[in-house]
Amino acid sequence: MSTRADRFTQVQKLPDLFSDFLTDMTPHPVTKDLMRVQNDKSITRALKNLVLTNYGERLFQPAIGSNVNRSLFNPADAFLEDEIEDSIRRTITSNEPRVEILDVRATVSNDQNEVTVNILFSIINSMQPQSLDLVLRRVR
Repeated sequence: MSTRADRFTQVQKLPDLFSDFLTDMTPHPVTKDLMRVQNDKSITRALKNLVLTNYGERLFQPAIGSNVNRSLFNPADAFLEDEIEDSIRRTITSNEPRVEILDVRATVSNDQNEVTVNILFSIINSMQPQSLDLVLRRVR
C-alpha cells in the first residue's frame, strides 16, 4: 500500500559527493541559506581556483597555487606553453586528490597577449572525462 508521501518523494536523487559554497556568498532567494555547487561544478571551480592562485596568496598555506600569472610576462613562445602546462599539472596533482589529469594544453596568442588553457580531467568516482577552459591575460 503506497501512501501520499511515497508518490511525492524523490527516489532517484543522486548523492552530493562533493559540494562547496559559491564564492560570492549569495544567499538562496527563498531559504536565505548560502547557495552551493555540487559534484562536477564544485571540482571544476576548485581547479580554476588552484590554477589562478599564486604561491603565498593563501594565509598559512604558502605551497598551494601555481605561478601561472607570473609566467605570462615571459616571452610568448613554445617554452612558455610547456612551462604553463607543467605548472598546472604539478599544481593539480599535488593539491587536488579528487581529480586525475588526462591532458593539459596551453596555446599562446601573440596578437592578443593571452594564453588559452584546456584541462582535460576525470573525477575519481566517475569515468566520464570533464573539460575546463581558461583564458589567461596579462593584467599589467
